[in-house]
Amino acid sequence: MTPHEFIEKNVHDELRKQGFKAGVCFSVSRDAVDYCRQRSIFSKSVVLDVLAWSKKRAKELSR
Repeated sequence: MTPHEFIEKNVHDELRKQGFKAGVCFSVSRDAVDYCRQRSIFSKSVVLDVLAWSKKRAKELSR
């Protein structure tokens, strides 16, 4: 499993646990990989930053 696959899977699983729809989870998990690729510096750990960004993005798409 590559690091990007790891991020995509974990973001998808975490968003599903929080009750977001499958389509939103799929879309955000794909966007999270792009977000990770574009960032060069993370304030916490990569996974925590990407998860925080993903939750925010999923809320925006769920409106």
